[in-house]
Amino acid sequence: MSGKSGSGLLMIVAAVGNAILSLLLLSTGVILIGGLIYVSLVAGSESWASLGARAASELGEEFVALLQLFGIDPAALLEEFAAAQGLPAFDRFARELLAALFVGVALFIPSGIASGLAAARIWRLTPSAERGPLQLYAGVVTLLGALGLLIAAAPHPIWAAVLVVGLLTLLALRQPKKVRPPYSA
Repeated sequence: MSGKSGSGLLMIVAAVGNAILSLLLLSTGVILIGGLIYVSLVAGSESWASLGARAASELGEEFVALLQLFGIDPAALLEEFAAAQGLPAFDRFARELLAALFVGVALFIPSGIASGLAAARIWRLTPSAERGPLQLYAGVVTLLGALGLLIAAAPHPIWAAVLVVGLLTLLALRQPKKVRPPYSA
């Protein structure tokens, strides 16, 4: 396989990888945003006491009976703990937390669009075309994938895919070697 056909194949793989990453990020973003909306609606009807009661029911009857033997009400215990810690009402606390999560999840959508646009641009890339913006994009994607894996502190499918596509795109976008005419005397 010559260098030229190998580099062309790498460009095709980078374009397809970015297109797949685009679909992955867009679908993940939409699904997670839908999930956050659902959870925020459910959280609106919760309180610290109802959350404590639900947690107690999950512990089992024997454990709850043991707690009640000592005069401990799990629902009241969680409510007292939240008040002692100065936490706001659970519905407000949960909605603030979900709003912070939404900011991060919402970034999946523009990232997916950027990956799709990069895939289209890479697909049409000519050897003489300017590669700077695409290389910057690939560098940012690589950095995001590495940071995502670092924060997750474990293998994570989305961040691993982001890292691999970023590295693959950086590799594919290397400047092609200039063709020099043979030395003539």
